Amino acid sequence: MDRFQEAVEEAIASIPEPFLPYLDNTRFVIERSSPDGLLGLYEGATALAAGEGLPERVTVYKEQHELSCDTWEELVEEVRRTILHEVGHHFGMEEPDLPY
Repeated sequence: MDRFQEAVEEAIASIPEPFLPYLDNTRFVIERSSPDGLLGLYEGATALAAGEGLPERVTVYKEQHELSCDTWEELVEEVRRTILHEVGHHFGMEEPDLPY
């Protein structure tokens, strides 16, 4: 789990600086497995409606990432893509708009 957490922290650190102030209320959480086979999940308001409820939450699912990747390098890249995908939802992007 420690090594996976390193990958998540590296992915969070790759978020461009201009976006970080809008993520102050966003929690990043690692869970072991996903009930639906998801790699990640965003829950909460978008940045446009921030502060209107509970903290926003990005959940990253460890086992799904491990099952979908063959190497550590692939896993690190997939975690990064998942984090950026879920953060995109925070900024109001819908699935067709997201690059990953």
